[in-house]
Amino acid sequence: MDSWARLHLVNRVLEAAPLLPFAVAFLRRRNIPYKLKPVYYYIGAEAFFFFLDRISRITIHNNIYIYHLGTLLLVFFVAQTYRRLLPPSRVRAAIPISLILFSGVAFLDAAFLSGLFTYLNTYSHSFGCTILIVLALVHISHLINSSPYTALEKQPDFFLSVAVLLYSSCSIISFVAVKTIYISDYDYHTRLNLDRLFTTPDVLLFAIAMALLAWMFAFYPLSTAPRRALPKWLHYSSWQPRPFRLLYQPLSEQLRNEELRKC
Repeated sequence: MDSWARLHLVNRVLEAAPLLPFAVAFLRRRNIPYKLKPVYYYIGAEAFFFFLDRISRITIHNNIYIYHLGTLLLVFFVAQTYRRLLPPSRVRAAIPISLILFSGVAFLDAAFLSGLFTYLNTYSHSFGCTILIVLALVHISHLINSSPYTALEKQPDFFLSVAVLLYSSCSIISFVAVKTIYISDYDYHTRLNLDRLFTTPDVLLFAIAMALLAWMFAFYPLSTAPRRALPKWLHYSSWQPRPFRLLYQPLSEQLRNEELRKC
């Protein structure tokens, strides 16, 4: 296996990164606060897109439309999360307007500029990620000013903004570079190798962002107690805790007998 094949294999493995935060969040779905629910839904959609991507590669040999859908859900769900996290301000009031503008750009990009099945959605992705970068910076500033005596790493929302900044800032460059490769006059093998080379940082930072989101969800308790998490047929004992026994007699019964003797 040559270096390019190894790089391609690494990219395919890292694309499964959304499964980790989805598993962590699913076990805590009842305790995830209302403000972070859109992030949970977005992670679930990304986990679904991972399997849809594999099916599309095999059946129609085209997965470009998944990038269009992924950007659309990323911007809408994360922007909605920031709308719930940020206090009333001009930035929060501008979120619905920015989403309307983004919807127009996404439609033009999918219908005319890039094509839903032709090229990566460079225009809509760049515009949407710019919105998210601004919201993430404003949110971090809000965390610092509102809780100056609380460490940022102790606040779950902080990891969301770090993940957004980490992925969005790099993905803009990767999308532009990949689209430039495919519209240039390169031969097939050169184009394929350059695609793998420029998508590797994007996929790697996407996996790191998913790990940060899993860390964020890990702050919240499990929806089910660990002793009751397994199915009943996997339990070695009954659902109820076993009573304490001393000399093969229930401890509560011995205490009751001692009280009767004293009387």
